[in-house]
Amino acid sequence: MRRLVPLALVALLVGLFAAGHLVRGQLGIELSPESIRSVVTGFGWKGPAIYLGLVAFRQFLLLPSALVLSIGGIVFGAAMGTLLGSVGIGLSAAFKYTVARRLGREWLSGRFGAAVEAFEHRTGAAAPVLVGLVTAHPAGPMAPVHWAAGFAAVPALSFAVAVALAAPLRAFAYAFFGSTLLEPGSARFWLAGGVLAAAVLAPLAHRGLRERLWRGTGRSAGGA
Repeated sequence: MRRLVPLALVALLVGLFAAGHLVRGQLGIELSPESIRSVVTGFGWKGPAIYLGLVAFRQFLLLPSALVLSIGGIVFGAAMGTLLGSVGIGLSAAFKYTVARRLGREWLSGRFGAAVEAFEHRTGAAAPVLVGLVTAHPAGPMAPVHWAAGFAAVPALSFAVAVALAAPLRAFAYAFFGSTLLEPGSARFWLAGGVLAAAVLAPLAHRGLRERLWRGTGRSAGGA
């Protein structure tokens, strides 16, 4: 049975990407703010549900989170855009975590049992913190971290709390910025841009991270 797990996971992902391709074609979604905005507003009172689906399954639709979350602010305003974006991020995270834990975790444990247990022991309480930081950061790679949390069997409650606390921060940064795009040059526009830029650059305030990045850059330059 365990031999079939990787095939089942690959088949599921291929099916989801294929479905996402079909949905994009049916809805006429292009990789532009105006296209996504038109699709959402075109559904009238169903628009919030459609938008929620776009956020939750954006990876399989090949839509960047920054683009989709910003559209929420344009269409629904900063407050509602933040709420819908947060729920969408939570649904997306829960889906990836559940699939990874139900399928991938069993296969990994059977194949690399001792190594998996050692990894889980070392990460310990730090894993939910990492999930929260990556989810909150506007440029954080959410998908890989959410998948990894499921594979590593991060406790479900800790994972859920981390995502629930962090998702509104990312959603707000983009929804607030998106809500000002219809009034470029205004005070709110510059404020929202400043908030988004500050959120992206905030991790650089940590001295340890700056030193790691500097060392990594130095090694890359030396290797070149």
